[in-house]
Amino acid sequence: MIFKIAIASSDGVRTDRHFGQADEFCIYSLDTEKEDCELLGKREVCPACHGGEHQVGSFDDVLAVLEDVSAVVAQRVGYGAESYLKSHGKAVYQIPLDIEEALCRLLEEKRWEADKWQLHTKN
Repeated sequence: MIFKIAIASSDGVRTDRHFGQADEFCIYSLDTEKEDCELLGKREVCPACHGGEHQVGSFDDVLAVLEDVSAVVAQRVGYGAESYLKSHGKAVYQIPLDIEEALCRLLEEKRWEADKWQLHTKN
């Protein structure tokens, strides 16, 4: 299976952004059969949180940009955002590591099996 993963990063190297403060996500394909990953591109969003405050509509806007991903990886994810993402079928992970390490961890732990990711595949 090939899954799409969105990673909150300011520089494309580290998972260093809080989900609600992220203005860009790196989108990776994760091939579980080949145990390989590939950067598909970056997607810009309007951050959902501003000074700790957020509106559900802001989450809707981010979710619209990330609609085809199975999981979101961020440095931190607040309870409200995590609940919202999970209620919309997204797996959520807080992995404050370099992106390469975070992806390796997801592959090693076979998280898609444990969390039953939705079957969003690479187009």
